[in-house]
Amino acid sequence: MKRLKALIIDDVRLIRTELKMILHDFQEIEVIGEAGNYSDTLKLIREEKPDVLFLDIHLPGRSGFELLDAIDMDLKVIFISSYFHKYSTKAQEYDPVGLLSKPINKKKLCMTIKKLVKNRDNN
Repeated sequence: MKRLKALIIDDVRLIRTELKMILHDFQEIEVIGEAGNYSDTLKLIREEKPDVLFLDIHLPGRSGFELLDAIDMDLKVIFISSYFHKYSTKAQEYDPVGLLSKPINKKKLCMTIKKLVKNRDNN
């Protein structure tokens, strides 16, 4: 089974490191890169062509929503944020696979990965 190529996009290095360590336990996911800002992320997406983004809503200078509006690729998105109380309605407009609150809850992440894999296998 082909692994899903994932990018972790968050301006907090600790969050990226923690998520990368947790995702290492999931055979279905291969983390192929990470970035902490909008411009590095655009470049990385174009170079690596990921299947899925673990995407923070708040990035320096621009939002994760603006990032998604700027790319022309069919990607699965899992939002990660501390601000879903403000942005959950807006986040749903992007049809995310999941919404993960910070700090990352491993059980919720596991359910989100199962949903991601199920959606992939049904397509």
